[in-house]
Amino acid sequence: MVYRPIDVVLATTYRCNARCIMCNIWKNPSENDLTAEEYRFLPSSLRYVNLSGGEPFLRDDIPEIVRVVKERAPRAEIVLSSNGFLPDRIERAMKETLKIDPTVGVGISIDGAGELHNKVRGIPRGFDKCMDTAERLKKLGMTNIRLAFTVVDDNVDDLPEVYRLTKEMGIQFTMAVAQNSSHYFMTEENAFSRVERLRERLGPVVEDMLRSSRPKNWLRAFFAHGLFRYAAGAGRPFVCNAAQDFFFVGPNGDVYPCNVLDRVLGNVREKSFEEIWESAEAEKIRDEVRACELRCWMICTARADMKRNAGQVARWIAKNKAAAHLGKFGLESPEEDAR
Repeated sequence: MVYRPIDVVLATTYRCNARCIMCNIWKNPSENDLTAEEYRFLPSSLRYVNLSGGEPFLRDDIPEIVRVVKERAPRAEIVLSSNGFLPDRIERAMKETLKIDPTVGVGISIDGAGELHNKVRGIPRGFDKCMDTAERLKKLGMTNIRLAFTVVDDNVDDLPEVYRLTKEMGIQFTMAVAQNSSHYFMTEENAFSRVERLRERLGPVVEDMLRSSRPKNWLRAFFAHGLFRYAAGAGRPFVCNAAQDFFFVGPNGDVYPCNVLDRVLGNVREKSFEEIWESAEAEKIRDEVRACELRCWMICTARADMKRNAGQVARWIAKNKAAAHLGKFGLESPEEDAR
């Protein structure tokens, strides 16, 4: 069977100017990253492309990378994931990038209000730099801006505050729970223990999303509910289809099934993407994915799985949206959710 992937994360570099407590990329900077032209391997079937890092804006050729991605996958939504600590550099790069694709988005990591964010990301005045970056992007006329919150034990209490901040700024809110990856985040030490506190802090956020009139917020509510399940130890609500709908590419061109499973399908500097994607090794790894017990839940793989299971997602939304409008919504435990 030929699989046509729709989602990819491209780690454009492992150079990073942050010192995050949940990630060790900054301790292992990459060399000899793929050039902009080398991204021409990308398949035209893609609908979502995340240009990530490390810190992608440490590269001087972000506009050129976006140009190549847009040429190869013209129907893809492109988002750059940044720590936001380089407001001047980011503003200059995005002025040029928006000429190529005015719909490009930027996600800025914010893991707490003020000093707590600085502690989690390990950078003095980091929060102020991120806010500066966000305001500059808004002045460029960007509408696809989001603050991305990564939950760890240290910052769970600040989750509603960051959500409130996005509403005040008129930008989007996304979130994740810190997860492990030996080849991407380069750590196996992330563990979340404050499950009940997460229920208390996340519940009102999900309820507010469900009350929204925007379907995108309803889908984000379902995704957040999945994050709570993951944090509570239940894992993802659907079978993973990484290496079918999604793939991850490291800075050196290694192709992985996902951000987490450390299995290399091949390298785009050595073989064409088609050879890699349709190989016997790729099919073997797909079997491993289907049996994978890591049960991670990240938007890059969850997005396609939510589409595959649209009926189940729609039923959850309908049920819980009604409860939210009646003031009866609450995040259920995995056991309650299964009933």
